Amino acid sequence: MTETDSTPLQQEYSEKIQNNGAIMFIGSNNRSDFDTHSETHYDYLIEQGLKPEHVFLDVGCGACRTAQKIVPYLHKNNYYGVDRMPELIEFGLNEVFDEQTIFGKNPKFSVNSEFNLDFVDKPVDYVWCQSLMSHLDEHDIKKCLNNIKRLCHDNTRIYFTYFQRQGQERHQNINSNSKVDIQYDKKVMDNIVSECGYTKIFNNAFGHPRGQWMYICKV
Repeated sequence: MTETDSTPLQQEYSEKIQNNGAIMFIGSNNRSDFDTHSETHYDYLIEQGLKPEHVFLDVGCGACRTAQKIVPYLHKNNYYGVDRMPELIEFGLNEVFDEQTIFGKNPKFSVNSEFNLDFVDKPVDYVWCQSLMSHLDEHDIKKCLNNIKRLCHDNTRIYFTYFQRQGQERHQNINSNSKVDIQYDKKVMDNIVSECGYTKIFNNAFGHPRGQWMYICKV
């Protein structure tokens, strides 16, 4: 499913990807750094109980940095990824995966900027939003979480990272931007999550290289 837009922000992102490459756009310095981050994400998710039979939704999947290790690990048809930038997903399909993985595991991707998850055709067990909420305003965080909710069951776990800043006021005059770090007080984030109908499991630092916190919640 593809729903590309032509807004100035979308065009700005496309130019940055064209000029600097997909790897730099998503925050890795080079392919070695990209691969190291991929391994770190994989190890963390395995520690969190991810199994091959689980269904995995990668929101803001970008250039398939997390997917590089997760897709080969999962059973066929169990990976779904969504991102607003088709250039990033194309990089993943052409440069990250080999043909055997694409046809053997059949990962499904959607391109849209509205967190439209209609392409996901079964309930999911793990939802991964790495370095996504860290660039979203409150409106878009709520849109994302509310759209995810319809795919969840009682044991689904949602993981997202964000920049925590104690005392940061809730209502900020700032809009979502992939190249801007947006900070939230931990109590504010608790309230946003609760207002979307989720229960907090974890909200704390977890050793992220850029200091982001991990939030884990469930319906």
